Amino acid sequence: MDKINLANWNTIFSKTNQQVLFASERYTDMRFQFEEPGLVSGSMNFVHTPGMQLTEFYLNTNKPVQLMDDVLKETAESVFVLEGTSESYFENLASALAFNKNHHNFQYNDQFGGKHVIHSQRFQAITITYELNFLKELLQTDTNSSIGQLATCVHNKKNYLPVSKSMGFQNQTIQVIGSIQQCPFQGVTRYLFLESKMMELFVLQMEQIQTALDCKNNENWSRIDTEKLHAVKNYIDNAYLDEFNLTDLTYKFSLNEFKLKKGYKQLFQITVFGHVHQLRMERAKKLLEEKTMNVTEAAFFIGYNNVSSFCTEFKKRFGYSPGKIFVYPDAA
Repeated sequence: MDKINLANWNTIFSKTNQQVLFASERYTDMRFQFEEPGLVSGSMNFVHTPGMQLTEFYLNTNKPVQLMDDVLKETAESVFVLEGTSESYFENLASALAFNKNHHNFQYNDQFGGKHVIHSQRFQAITITYELNFLKELLQTDTNSSIGQLATCVHNKKNYLPVSKSMGFQNQTIQVIGSIQQCPFQGVTRYLFLESKMMELFVLQMEQIQTALDCKNNENWSRIDTEKLHAVKNYIDNAYLDEFNLTDLTYKFSLNEFKLKKGYKQLFQITVFGHVHQLRMERAKKLLEEKTMNVTEAAFFIGYNNVSSFCTEFKKRFGYSPGKIFVYPDAA
């Protein structure tokens, strides 16, 4: 497996391009593109605001690669994986943190460093790195919930990894990320907008963490029920375009409706049909991006009978209309 040292981005690639897109006393926007023929290509976009840095990371590779981070540092970071799969190994954590598409997690670590294995040929992620003084000021008045626990850990320099497994995106998270990717503003207005969206992602992430912790504390599912619920999820991942209802699933996987609904929500932080709908909308988005279908065809393909309703839901979910992806020939 090829290894790339994160400290040497500027020197290890034969083709690089770095641009400063915007710079002021408050905001900095930079883009770094890189390529090593036969190995890897990609880009990193950095937007630095007071207290936070937003990084959009894109990677294309022919085979798995390992990103090495040898510098141990005190860091707090939110990670949102939009495409691909990866595993991160940290010096002071016993097990790896695995990420799949549309999953996220938060970590505060006083020795943040290790290695990240990218398994997929295409990988895309958004990270928000928080300056520690900013984070301490932000958290100092909170005395309870997940934010309160984080505040205590940061002040005491105690590692904070509230959930060991990455969490699936919720609808609001998808909408905010879509807004970041399709930001309609320019100049300072753009950076004010991105700054507010970073804070919104942080709040949504903390709320989802708190929900996951509450569920974990309130009820533990048996191994057999947990295996059945994971089997349901695997089935939905592959059959989300099929027609089925809760009764069909309860018979198919020998679960009563209560366990199916509550257990699915607890384990995967999304309802059964919320997950089905999420997968269908992502499929429609991909079909439009690939120009495989137009808006009407994509809407019908994933089960909508009304194109207007599809467009409304698409914009609500991704932050922009489907027509922004697919342009009809007579409108080009």
